[in-house]
Amino acid sequence: MKKYLALVLAFAMLLSLAGCGGGDTNTTAAAGGNEATQAAGGETQPAGDNETAGGSEAASGDTVKGGTFVIGAGGSPSMFNPDYRSDDNLYPIAQNIFNRLIKLTNYDTVIPDLAESYEFSEDGKTLTFHLHEGVKWHDGVDFSSEDVKWTYDTMMEEQWFKATVLESVESIECPDANTVVFNLTVPDVTIVSKLGWYGTFILPKHLYEGQDAGTCDAATKNPVGTGPFKFESYEVDVATTLVKNEEFWGDEPNPDKLIFAIYKDEDAGYQAWLNGEVDYLYSVPVANTGDQDNDPDYRVFEQIWQNRTYVTFNFEDPDFGKVEVRRAVQLAIDRPGLEQRVGGGTRFAADYYVSPVQTDYVDENYKQPDRDLEEAMRLLESAGYTKDADGFYLHATIDVFESGYFGDMAQVIKANLAEIGIDLTVNMLEYAAWVDKVQTEHNFSITALAGYQGPDISGLAGRIQTGASSNVGGYSNERVDELLALSNVEPDTAKRAEYFSEIQKIMDEDVPMVLLLENGAKYPVKNSLVGTPYDLPEKAAASEFTYLAFAAE
Repeated sequence: MKKYLALVLAFAMLLSLAGCGGGDTNTTAAAGGNEATQAAGGETQPAGDNETAGGSEAASGDTVKGGTFVIGAGGSPSMFNPDYRSDDNLYPIAQNIFNRLIKLTNYDTVIPDLAESYEFSEDGKTLTFHLHEGVKWHDGVDFSSEDVKWTYDTMMEEQWFKATVLESVESIECPDANTVVFNLTVPDVTIVSKLGWYGTFILPKHLYEGQDAGTCDAATKNPVGTGPFKFESYEVDVATTLVKNEEFWGDEPNPDKLIFAIYKDEDAGYQAWLNGEVDYLYSVPVANTGDQDNDPDYRVFEQIWQNRTYVTFNFEDPDFGKVEVRRAVQLAIDRPGLEQRVGGGTRFAADYYVSPVQTDYVDENYKQPDRDLEEAMRLLESAGYTKDADGFYLHATIDVFESGYFGDMAQVIKANLAEIGIDLTVNMLEYAAWVDKVQTEHNFSITALAGYQGPDISGLAGRIQTGASSNVGGYSNERVDELLALSNVEPDTAKRAEYFSEIQKIMDEDVPMVLLLENGAKYPVKNSLVGTPYDLPEKAAASEFTYLAFAAE
């Protein structure tokens, strides 16, 4: 890997575009930093009117206002409560409907959102947020500190999927309508950055209180937020449409309308982007990642995220609950071969147990072993397995997403494991079905997923901490949990690195996951688009996937 750049989630969407809704106004990038990386694509046509904003204005250099901006999405959201459960298809939509207390830029910087400012007490156990005044929900009701308290209290009480973000919170107080106070059990150096990421949007108390947060109208039919765009309509597997919030409390959004058009087939989505039917595409197919490299009409930016693809296991499974079997899988998978097959120049073989972006924390003493088929089979036999008449020690099913590179990756893994006598059946699932089967029902043996592990090094906890939302396999180690807790209250980087060194040692022994790929992307940006976060990272003040500013060259 040539370079590692600290990058939050995916990329900022404060794109300064020359126009909206077709023509030469397109840009593209690859998705990353969601709970589980999903590629865009699909077979349907973009929905809604594809208006062109700008025209002669774009050429004049004036700010382009109005028009429809079409985003090519990979699948439909399963619901519209962005905090209730993991839903990568909802996440970019939620960014535009809802707000958080604070948010993260594409370069891991915490910036204000609904909170104008915040401060810790001297002992680090009280965190106070001062909220913007004059904020209204999309239905006209005033936003207040009570909405924040209700959202987070309910998240903790009902254990929504990112409740662990608030594990250090003892209580929340509202001294007035524009102030929220978090009383912490211990100082927590990670909580602010965690509040800026997944599953921490503020919800309207007046619409949710007393309702089922997963089935009420606000969660399923009519989401109401405080963000720059309001919900207009949704048609499953076709599109979600948002319209400009004329009373938005922050910077005025320039587009009049956003359409998240579904392209389940990524090649069809890519072609729609090339044809100007789509303005922005979440990801470019692997085969096309270099198409714009030498095109004089584009500038191509490259990024490596704190986003990693890995295989993990059901620790209750009679086979994969055994460390010998997990280690055998680790020794069998050809990570460099995966890089060649599905990397496309934007994904690289993963060597270490923490993201290489976290340079202060990588312990090179604990590196994933090189491929060794003989040792893998020896481990299986030492665990009591013998080959059947077909030459296999065991048979299992791997559940993976049906989108993006996961299908090809699963076939490589299947072939790799066959070489050591593990027969895998590949079960391809839509993302929502995967969440239900793997994450919710815990009904699987082995699976593959990808996801963000930042912005702070503690982001790894979501994958290995007991009970964490993305710890889909149910891995649990008391010492790992203790070390994670110690690191959360430790401000000194060197001391935290000691804790994470021991965590990596334990991961090397327990094999809770097999790291496969370090994920990144190439961003082909048309030369007609100026002032993008890639050109001006120090000015990239918007959270990823927020479609606000459009400016002419």
